[in-house]
Order: sequence, then C-alpha cells, then structure tokens
Amino acid sequence: MDTSSLWQGTAAKTACLPTLQADLKVDVAIVGGGITGLSAAMLLVEAGKRVAILEADKVGDGSTGNSTGNLYATLDLGVHTLEQAHGLEVARQVLASRAAAVDLIESTVGRFGMDCGFQRAPWHLVAADAAHVKQIEEEAAAVKRAGLDAELVDSIVLPVPCARALRVPGQAQFQPLAYLRHLAQHIGSEDCLIFEHTRVLAVDDAAGLVRTEHGSVHAEHVILATHSPVGIHLVQAKLEVVREYGVALQCNDAVPAPGIYWSIGDERHSLRGFTQHGLGYLVAVGSAHSTGDEDIGRDRYQNLEQYARKHFQVGDVEYRWSAQRYRAKDKLPYIGLNVDAARTYIATGFSGDGLTYGTLAGMLLTDAILGRNNPWAALYQVGRAAQEERPEGFEHEKTEPTDSGSAPALDAAQKAGLADLAPCQARKIEVAGKPVAVYRSADGTLRAVAGKCTHMGCDINWNDAERSWDCNCHGSRFAPDGTVLEGPALAPLQAVAVDVNKGT
Repeated sequence: MDTSSLWQGTAAKTACLPTLQADLKVDVAIVGGGITGLSAAMLLVEAGKRVAILEADKVGDGSTGNSTGNLYATLDLGVHTLEQAHGLEVARQVLASRAAAVDLIESTVGRFGMDCGFQRAPWHLVAADAAHVKQIEEEAAAVKRAGLDAELVDSIVLPVPCARALRVPGQAQFQPLAYLRHLAQHIGSEDCLIFEHTRVLAVDDAAGLVRTEHGSVHAEHVILATHSPVGIHLVQAKLEVVREYGVALQCNDAVPAPGIYWSIGDERHSLRGFTQHGLGYLVAVGSAHSTGDEDIGRDRYQNLEQYARKHFQVGDVEYRWSAQRYRAKDKLPYIGLNVDAARTYIATGFSGDGLTYGTLAGMLLTDAILGRNNPWAALYQVGRAAQEERPEGFEHEKTEPTDSGSAPALDAAQKAGLADLAPCQARKIEVAGKPVAVYRSADGTLRAVAGKCTHMGCDINWNDAERSWDCNCHGSRFAPDGTVLEGPALAPLQAVAVDVNKGT
C-alpha cells in the first residue's frame, strides 16, 4: 500500500539537490530540510550568514510534507488547557507569536510569488455531540481572553454532526510541500547550500562539527531541525510521541469550502478541502495513537475512510499517509540553545501545530544566533527541561550513534518456526535471550533485525499500517531492513543473519 501524502502527490516536481561529498565551512549548519530548517535558513541568509542545510531524504518530505497544510494561531491542545497550565499572559503571548509566524508565511508567499495555494480561511472547533458543547464554550472564552476574534455558531457548512462550534476567522491554509519547494528554489545559493540524501551521523557541539557519510561541515552554530533532535537529549524525556493518519479522497460533490474543521466527539478528526488542477479532495486526519503501541493495523486508514464516506459524497482514496507529533508534557515547545550546548540549537515539542511552530522556531533561532532580543524567546527556552533531576540515561547529552550491541543469527529451528509467518507480516522472537524483529516481504524473503531501538534500547513494535518497527519510548521508527525512518535514532537496527532463500 502506497503511503505518499496528498502534498507529495500534487506538488510540482523539482530537480534533485546534491548530496554532500566534501568538507565545507559555514556560519550555520542546519540538520533537517523541513519548514523549521528552511525558515531559519531564509532568515539567516537575509541577515548575511552562510548556511548549509543537511537533509537525510528530500527537502520537505518529512513532517512538513505529511502535515495537514493548516496554519493557525490556536492550539491542538487547546488555549483553555494552556491558560490553565501557564496563565492568561502566557496564552496571549503564545497566540501572538503563532499569529506572527502565519504572517511571515503569508509575506514570504507574496514576496517570492509562490504558487502554493495560500489563502486565509476560518478555523473551527466543532462539538460533534451535546456532551462536548461545554468544552467548545470554554475554548471560545479562552480564545477571546487570549486576544483572538472568535464566535460561537450553531452550524457549519460541512455535513458532519454539529451541536455547536467555535469559529476563529483569519487563519490560513496552503500546500505545504509546494511552499517548501518554492522556498528552497528561492534561497538556494552559494550562501545557502542545500544537500539532500545527506544523513547526519554525529554532531560535535564543542568543535562545531557535523559529520555525514561523505563529508563534514564546520560551523559556528548548529540547528537540529529534525522534529525530535537526533541523538540523546534531555528534552526527549519531556515529550509525548503520537502518530496520526490521513487520507485524501476525491470529491464527487462540491469541495468543502476553505476552512479548517476540527471535530471532537467520541473520536477526533481534522477536515479540510483541497483543489488542484480541477480535482477536488476531502482530507480527513485522525486515528491517533501513541507511537510504538502494539497491534496497530491498517484499520487506522479504514476508520478514516469510513468516517469520510459516512458524511461526504466521495470517490476513491487517492492518498494515505501519516505523521508524528511530539507534544511537550508542560504544553510549550522547546526552542533555543540546547541544554549543555555551546552552539547547538533545537526546536521540538510542537504537538500537532508544527507548520506554524516550525516557522516561529526559524524566527526565534535566527534572533538567538544573531544575538537579537525576541519578546517570545523566554516562553520557549530549552533550559527549563533541566530544572528537575535528570532521568536515567539522560545524564549526558550526545549527538552520535550508540552501541546497539550484537545480534545473534537465527538457527535452522528458529527459521522453521517462522514458516507460518505470512508475506507482509512481522513477528518478534527471542534468539539467545535477545529480541529479534522478523518481517517476511511480499516475495517471501525473511528480513531479521535486532529487536531493540538503537536510540536508548527501548522495545520496538510492529506497525502494520505503515510496515515499520516503531519505538515505544521516544518515537524512532525503522524500516523492515532496519533503516532509520525518523526519530532521534542515528543508527539502523543491526541486521540478523538469516537464510536469504524464500520461505525459510
């Protein structure tokens, strides 16, 4: 099953960018080519800095290219929840900072003449039943106290259940991958070197050295713009990691009017429309679960499809995808100079609000590197993560691979015990007292890898919706052959010797 996103399927193709093949020296090395990394790069280059962006895959194909394409000042966790945790003034500042980030995207689109479908549109929080009306009313009051225009309405234009809804005008939507590809084209230059398929292997903060397979980058400053910072970092103990799924179905009827619609009831769904080259799509996102949960199957996509068909006139599912969100346990992202670091900056904990927070992070990190005051910097400072005793394993931070240990080979009896493992299915077994993760590919070939995450040795579980091994601690994810897909892990799962013949 293909799991390319709507944005990956509809964004205009661009030429491949080079892979780093030699050592170089810049002012700022940026690890990660998503909206955080490219926003920071744009602002730093405009301030006279020379930067290098190191992207492990293709620019924008990570979290940005698997997002909803929604931009808003409101919050996934709720403004009411944030106000309860941190007070009204913090809520006001958070919403003001996020609104400024949306404004920056809008001005960037206009300045560069980007064709990325940016438009202002209202945001809605919809109570699907009477039991959730009070939550909507509390959120409306909190949003107004925090300084946004808002109104309560009794109906919306979408054909989904609505007991009451909160409407906030002036938010926005766009095609996120189109935006990022345009941005890369506009800022790429001798002062902004962008490298794709360049996976970072280690970062030496003291030396200002970022090491990749074929070259190293020396820099005065380093930004880890990888959602969760790669390596072992204290903030990872302060994050909750969740995966969420999305589907895009062709509309047989009118495309939903521009707008962001979050429906809350027994389940939570995010809904929007999108039109490209005359084709209309309904986008439905939901089916969230903690990353690394057991027994995750393709029903995650099926449930979304069933919900969409129940309420809308839609055709085939054209795209299926998923994304990972990291929510800070104290409800505020971490953006700034990392704990224990002299020159390495991080940005994480965006929850489901990453497009706006990622852009804001670019603004904040640029000001920090340039030594400029920013009125919102203290809100998101990373040092607060070190105010309590450090959990075991996080006594010392490092951005380098850990020793994952050896993986024992499967003997003949163990191979025979896997004879009933069907194609495209996976299983955890124990070999010489160590866990081994086994997957049988569509052609019958067995692939076996060490069954512990290479980040900090936590358990991994099979995600059948995406055919990946997912860590249940800090969100690292691995392909069946052990390749790192995302998360803080730097090293792949070690391969386990197994008969390459089909069947056994």
